[in-house]
Amino acid sequence: MRFDLHIHSHFSPDSNSSVEAILKQALEVGLDGLAITDHNSVQSFFDAVRLTEDLGLNLIIVPGAEISTTEGHLITLGNHTLVPPGLSASETSKRAHDGYGIVVAPHPFELFRNGIRNLRNKRIDAVEAFNSRDLLGVSNYLATRSAAKLNLGVTGGSDSHYVETVGFGYTEVDAASGVTVQDILRAIQAGRSKAGGHVSPRLRSTSYSLKARVLNHRNSR
Repeated sequence: MRFDLHIHSHFSPDSNSSVEAILKQALEVGLDGLAITDHNSVQSFFDAVRLTEDLGLNLIIVPGAEISTTEGHLITLGNHTLVPPGLSASETSKRAHDGYGIVVAPHPFELFRNGIRNLRNKRIDAVEAFNSRDLLGVSNYLATRSAAKLNLGVTGGSDSHYVETVGFGYTEVDAASGVTVQDILRAIQAGRSKAGGHVSPRLRSTSYSLKARVLNHRNSR
């Protein structure tokens, strides 16, 4: 089964993508499911579940959010309530686990995004080994190597902020159709997942990187 586990909707300050458009694009590109991981928000999950039911879409919706910790960003998957931003990476992971979720380190080696490079002792479950916005592939290579060294699971995601790039990065999970969200999360934890995809358009990626850098600077003041 194939999932894009890193997508941003209009509930993130740096994206204008509607939840409905994201869902329809996910089906168009052949995804089995997705996680909309907005910055410090889980609101898109509830909208996505409602729209999936109302429109009769055959998609598995994984609860997700990209949380701003004191050390950088972490993605929580499986939590229906938001883990508060501003905590340490370890405390963020603990709270996610308490809510039966898992924790992924997104883009840990990207220079212009707020990832966590030192992943030891952070209580994380997986590393984002493919992010479609890594234009040169260096960060993805380092992330893949780090996951192997630390014996962690891997995920892939588009890090999409534009509807047309949904599915550019993906996670392939060794699971049969009809499984639950918890089955998917456990498969990632157990190392039964692979990351893959292709690079997002260079102009869009560069534009977003500059915008994200400005937002990160504003938020840190």
